Amino acid sequence: MSEDTTYNGWKNYPTWAVNLWLGNEEVLYDRRCELAGMAIADANEDENVISKIWTVEQAQRYRLADDLKKWVVDELAPDLGATFAADLLGYALGEVDWHEIAAAAIEDVQ
Repeated sequence: MSEDTTYNGWKNYPTWAVNLWLGNEEVLYDRRCELAGMAIADANEDENVISKIWTVEQAQRYRLADDLKKWVVDELAPDLGATFAADLLGYALGEVDWHEIAAAAIEDVQ
């Protein structure tokens, strides 16, 4: 019997927590919406859409998931050096389902 690891309707606790912060802190929410808007606007020109590998919706979600992860990891997560806390933060961010957060952000913007 497998253990249910979902949390409040999200894939897991790290996904829920990141989405909560990105959705409830005004500055973070505004940036999340800005990134979602750019992903939506640019999706039609994505080479994977042009070559019919992805749908426009997939391109929107994949592009935004990558952008959100880069933003959170590179700009929002503190550089803790080589520490116990850094290892735990890195693990938690590695467990985030960025595509699930991207899909929710796109739905909010649309």
